[in-house]
Amino acid sequence: MRNTNRSSHHILDPTSTLRSSAANWQSPARNSSRGGFVLLMVLVAIIVVGVAMTASARRSLLASISAIESQQSIQRRWGSYSCQMTLLASAPTLFEFTDRSTRQGRGKAKALTAILEDRVILGDQMFDLLVADEDAKANLNAIYDIGGLPAVETAVSDLAGTFESRTRRLAPVRESARTLAFKKPGSEKSKPSGNADSSGTAIDPSELVPKPNNAFPAFRSWGEVFDLVQVSQMTGEDRQVAKMTRKLSLLGSGQLNVFRASDETVLAVCQAAVSKALASRVLLEIRETSIRETDLLLERTVKNEEDRQKLLVLLGSTSRSFSIWIETTTKNSRQQRFAVQSPNDFGNVQITEFSFE
Repeated sequence: MRNTNRSSHHILDPTSTLRSSAANWQSPARNSSRGGFVLLMVLVAIIVVGVAMTASARRSLLASISAIESQQSIQRRWGSYSCQMTLLASAPTLFEFTDRSTRQGRGKAKALTAILEDRVILGDQMFDLLVADEDAKANLNAIYDIGGLPAVETAVSDLAGTFESRTRRLAPVRESARTLAFKKPGSEKSKPSGNADSSGTAIDPSELVPKPNNAFPAFRSWGEVFDLVQVSQMTGEDRQVAKMTRKLSLLGSGQLNVFRASDETVLAVCQAAVSKALASRVLLEIRETSIRETDLLLERTVKNEEDRQKLLVLLGSTSRSFSIWIETTTKNSRQQRFAVQSPNDFGNVQITEFSFE
């Protein structure tokens, strides 16, 4: 009986009932908070894993892009180098072949071909090639040494085009041979007329003519002739440099091959040394005569010895320097490479290279 009464008393105790009810109300709240915390941790773990996977995928993508770019770069260098070495080495033969074809088709009154163009596709890259006779272009360094900076300005305006000449910079790194000759004591400026010195000794006219300094050119690259930034801004691309310099040169022997040069080029070079009228007569003689030696040709046309000596410095009948522009085009980029092959002072062939990217 005692046990029964205690049990019934416990059941009927209001305090005990409240505690039991409170415990029953607290248990779902605790379970709910634990579930929310677990859910939050799961979400955090999902976000962390997602970020890690995204970073890993990005690294893999960048590595893949880098590998593709490296492969394209290797293919571009290999293709450019192959085209350069093959075509520059065979340039003299190529131009001799075109010379024969031009003479048969046009006759002697027209200039021979001075530029050869072609396009080669290797893989997914396209190579635009421009092979030129550098000695069939107006050499600005030779013009500068004979006629000074004004003669260079005129040549650039006449041969690069009016629009392109607006971008000229003309920043020579030294004075012209003509200026230096005038500064020398006893130079031609102080010589009496009659081609004789003060003692009456005859003077060789060739000694009065300044010689171009090929070993140390005044203009070493096109960046010293044109403002390349302005060229890019005005035209939208650097490839314009190749078009602007189709009749202009900085490297080479310095003597213009008058039989391959265009009429405009011959006139521009001659006018650096003589009058426009005399330059026109020289051009007419070049195109009409069958004489292939420059000295004999000038002897028939130019009577003034000093003028003839100046023209002999600037004009020739052979070519020893050749160049190639290589423009590589892919889906994502375009790059240009320029190389010139010419003999140095010792007669050895040297190659000078420039890159435009």
